Amino acid sequence: MFSVTLILTLLGAFTTLSFATPVKRTVSHGAVINRDFPDPGIMRNSDGVWYAYSTSSSSGLVPMSNSTDFQKWTTPTNVLASIGPWATGTVWAPDVRRITPGHYVMYYTARRKGGPSNDHCIGIATASYPAGPFNPHAHPLICDLAHGGVIDASGFEAPGGGLYVLWKVGGNSIGKPTPIKIQHVGADGYTLLGKSTTLITNDPVDGGVVEAPSMIYWDGWYYLFFSSNVYSTLKYDISYAVSRSVTGPFKKVHAPNAPFLVTGKFGTAGPGGATAINVENKYVNMAFHSDINGKNSSGGRAMWTVSNVCLGNGVAKAC
Repeated sequence: MFSVTLILTLLGAFTTLSFATPVKRTVSHGAVINRDFPDPGIMRNSDGVWYAYSTSSSSGLVPMSNSTDFQKWTTPTNVLASIGPWATGTVWAPDVRRITPGHYVMYYTARRKGGPSNDHCIGIATASYPAGPFNPHAHPLICDLAHGGVIDASGFEAPGGGLYVLWKVGGNSIGKPTPIKIQHVGADGYTLLGKSTTLITNDPVDGGVVEAPSMIYWDGWYYLFFSSNVYSTLKYDISYAVSRSVTGPFKKVHAPNAPFLVTGKFGTAGPGGATAINVENKYVNMAFHSDINGKNSSGGRAMWTVSNVCLGNGVAKAC
């Protein structure tokens, strides 16, 4: 793995993209945590410090790393006290959100205790600090076992302050579709309100699956980033859909403006599991994983970053 820094003047080919800050930017791409750190969820705290959380690895149940500049990251340490009484095994794809000062919510995926291997639910853990410790709730938030269980939860705060949680229905485990859904939550960040809404579902071009949702709002558009194809292969990618409304309808973006990131671009291999963050409507940063061995996920997946994602008029570019 390696790191490449590019200085780009975003004129010419990118004149259709709009920014809230000057167009001359430094954009970095590369492995910033060069060890197994899959499905990275990132958040920027109120003090400007970045935190990243990953799927379980040798670094812990939920490894966490932080950075003051989005480039140099600390050695990962575990921040989840336990998996919770309802669950067993390891944790997938954690996502942490600061709801209010002193109240941080972690959404995570785990296997339900006593169920089959595909019995996945979304759990909740809370903490007073982004570095934890996070303490799990006694019961899962969402399961939807009849449709294959649920995975890959992420939080989203809409303009005006409305809070939402997104997730993937794991229908591929039982031969069914894999819709990505969204539901409004209360001021605590996890009390479900109303009913869920389907944003997108898998089409043949997606290789049987859409997963790993991450939503941002930018200049009148909602961007829903997601991964498609099989996570363990070089076909895994990052794509996106767009809408003018938080609950859709969303339209998947296709070539030439998508996928957002595929194997080979900037030296990545099987890029996926992305999280995008809008920083005070000034710029958007992203973290994702890429296969360490350049072939498949068997050698682990390192965390890479894209600083200052280029966005405008419903188009997203990894600049």
